[in-house]
Amino acid sequence: MTENKEFNMIKVESNSRLHLGFINLNSSSPYSYGGLGLSISKFPTIISIGKEKKFQTNLSPNISKTILNYLKKNKLSSNIAISCIAQPSSHIGLGSGTQLILSLQELVLKYFKLDKGVNIFKRNFRSGVGYNSFRYGGFILDAPKNDLSSSQIVFKSKFPSSWKIILLFDNSKKGIHGQPENKFFTSKNSDTLRSRLSDIALNELIPSIIHHDFTVFASSLTKFQKLNARFYSTIQKSLYLSTDIVKVINHVSKFFNVGSGQSSWGPTSYMFIDPRDDINEILPILDKTISMYNNVSYSIVSAKNNKRKLTYT
Repeated sequence: MTENKEFNMIKVESNSRLHLGFINLNSSSPYSYGGLGLSISKFPTIISIGKEKKFQTNLSPNISKTILNYLKKNKLSSNIAISCIAQPSSHIGLGSGTQLILSLQELVLKYFKLDKGVNIFKRNFRSGVGYNSFRYGGFILDAPKNDLSSSQIVFKSKFPSSWKIILLFDNSKKGIHGQPENKFFTSKNSDTLRSRLSDIALNELIPSIIHHDFTVFASSLTKFQKLNARFYSTIQKSLYLSTDIVKVINHVSKFFNVGSGQSSWGPTSYMFIDPRDDINEILPILDKTISMYNNVSYSIVSAKNNKRKLTYT
């Protein structure tokens, strides 16, 4: 038992995240995976739990079944209502599945005042970026690991709030997931590539965030992303899943200094904007370019430097 708060309902709001790339995959070294990520200020997952006469939810049947089985196994009442109030689209690169699972698990544990450490959904941590974004917010460097049941971080930091980010969406695409994704992660990768990515992360990206040096950050992130694309070259033939998004980023990059790349499997991609540039000068060029592609849209966000938010009522 952990908490003695009295309440009728608990609500959790967790951040979406950008996955900025792996520093390693399934390699010959003792430790694999590990990567970079950033919590963002829009597209949260919001879920509530409260007492009800019988189990009610708008969650998927598979997730509902997992929760009900856990409650039954542990002799806990199923007279609850769980409501997903908001959630970004799935498989577009914002980590919605991870945030949903983490939010649900915390709500169940808090509502029934259970001990921490229970893994209701048996989720592994090949990438700990989403997990640690949930716990801390801000910028995360997830540690390579030899045990996918846990996740630790090498570095976490608040991210400069003045560094705005233009997210680009392509509603005609979905990122790889499920069995094809699992199959991909069983393949080996180059130790040379791992060393180059680690060097950029440690000696360029992290110092540029600490020192608020956007110029180094933008060039290093773009370089990091281009190297990461080699991991995916067997199933994604270019840096970006969306060829239309490529054209938008290339055009904007002719006029402004941006750090660009694709989040996870995409198609959501991003342009970090130099704080010295006026966003109002960028938008007309962006709007004109995007108008050529009916499936592409954008949103302006910033970093979210806070962990998930719990509300008791």
